[in-house]
Amino acid sequence: MFLIEWIKKLFGLNETPAKVQPIKAKVEPKKAAVAKGPKGPKVTKAALNKLTKAGLEEEGRKAGIELDKRKKKADLVNELYKVLK
Repeated sequence: MFLIEWIKKLFGLNETPAKVQPIKAKVEPKKAAVAKGPKGPKVTKAALNKLTKAGLEEEGRKAGIELDKRKKKADLVNELYKVLK
């Protein structure tokens, strides 16, 4: 019995576990940076490249198109840029 207690103490098994904080499930995508021009707001490819796929999909929905997140990010950026320019 003494040996088992000593092993538990050696490996720190007698201590109470630390409190684990829950992980936030929903991550909000970044917003697109829009450059203001004389004709109105203008979106650049560089600004679209900074977004995640989820962010691109959200911007596409705002523009009235549905993007397929299974495609490459570069394809999504090109498709959205054609619609927004």
